[in-house]
Amino acid sequence: MTIENLPSDIEFINVNGVQFTHKDIYNVVNDFYTRIQQDPILQVPFQSVGDWPEHVQRLTHFWWIRFGGQAYLFSHYNPVAKHFFAGFNRELLARWLSIFHDTLKTHLKTDQAELWRLISERMGEGLSMKNEFFRRDYESGKNA
Repeated sequence: MTIENLPSDIEFINVNGVQFTHKDIYNVVNDFYTRIQQDPILQVPFQSVGDWPEHVQRLTHFWWIRFGGQAYLFSHYNPVAKHFFAGFNRELLARWLSIFHDTLKTHLKTDQAELWRLISERMGEGLSMKNEFFRRDYESGKNA
């Protein structure tokens, strides 16, 4: 993201009575992926990211719309296949969540961090289940 199109702290959304600014989301996502690039284990599956600023922009958008904000980017994205081919598994998810939760605590108020933590854990579980179904289909030739 360039300076001109950074999310603002004027735009906000309420999620179950907890307010997030667009800038809150950007700050978490940006710092989190900086941490991922420095993590000796998670940097390996994330080597496929070719443009980190663009990745941060897409993931800021992802969380913004998941929290109820208006979409502002066109993005067709298949997270199950992407994560499967990157080697996603429960161990990597646990590490991802640990770093993500630390990042949440660094940037957010307690109620914001707790709500986003719960949402991220549920999404991680859902992705794990979908990944397992994808693996089974892939190994049987259905997703080849």
